[in-house]
Amino acid sequence: MIDRAAAPAASDGDRRRHLLRLGGSTGVVAGIALDHRDSLRVVLERDGIAGQSPDGLRELKLRLTRVLAPVATAIMLDAELGGRALAAGAVPPAVGLVMPLEAQGYEAGGDERLTTLLDDFAPADARRLGADACKVFLPYRADDDEQAARQDELVRSTAAACHAIGLPLVVEPVPYRRSTESPADFDGAWERLVIGAVARLRPFGIDLFKLPFPVPDLAAAAETRALDACRALDDACGGIPWVLLGAGAETETFLEQVRLAGTAGASGFLAGRGIWGPALAADPDEAERRATEVSLPAFHSCRAVAERSCRPLPTPR
Repeated sequence: MIDRAAAPAASDGDRRRHLLRLGGSTGVVAGIALDHRDSLRVVLERDGIAGQSPDGLRELKLRLTRVLAPVATAIMLDAELGGRALAAGAVPPAVGLVMPLEAQGYEAGGDERLTTLLDDFAPADARRLGADACKVFLPYRADDDEQAARQDELVRSTAAACHAIGLPLVVEPVPYRRSTESPADFDGAWERLVIGAVARLRPFGIDLFKLPFPVPDLAAAAETRALDACRALDDACGGIPWVLLGAGAETETFLEQVRLAGTAGASGFLAGRGIWGPALAADPDEAERRATEVSLPAFHSCRAVAERSCRPLPTPR
């Protein structure tokens, strides 16, 4: 096993250096999001691969990491199911590591979904495992002051805990649909909710935003309209760098999203099931084969577009 851990640090400069590792040599983040836990089980069951044991999921993540991490600049990987990949040295030392802090079960909150943090895994644990950043997923309704305020406080305190040991915090705010809200109404509010979340969260110590594309249906939107929405999102970030999340989009759609987001100022992407989803299989050997033959070419295409279109992470002055 390669020991990725380093001595603790708490300076802004060290935190910035950790953040810059996520962008590799070009400064553009081309990342794999493989920190899924409950959602991975849901995807597997949807694909007819039910009943996987925790040990089987750990082996699956090891195989996917082994194929995809070496061609990425960063990977998001959890300790619970991704620890085997870390212990096996499947994440090369040059690849930035982002580890999640949120517990699962946030969808059970209904119309007021709130993030809770893992009770057995803190920023110091991530640092000990060699992480370059921590991440918090944030169901978020910018139009619900009570829900948003509680999420804001969690971000503020978590950022402080990460910064105290020299780690940056990646925050992933994603709007969710209320039970009383029609799909059409939710789509109509999507851009406002995405941009509103960023504008509200900006003061709380976030080092990198991981954001959904601000137009709910790219195929139905004119390019100029989508690009304007991406530029409004970039403005709302107020200088905090941001990357695009995948949301399971098909490769051709995601390539266009990356191009538009990058043109507007995004610093890359952290994509998950849209990349590795086609590789899922009950047999780990088959999953590794599919990852090599299907996921790897898709990722290379996304990285090439990002490196042509996106803005590198800002370097310290």
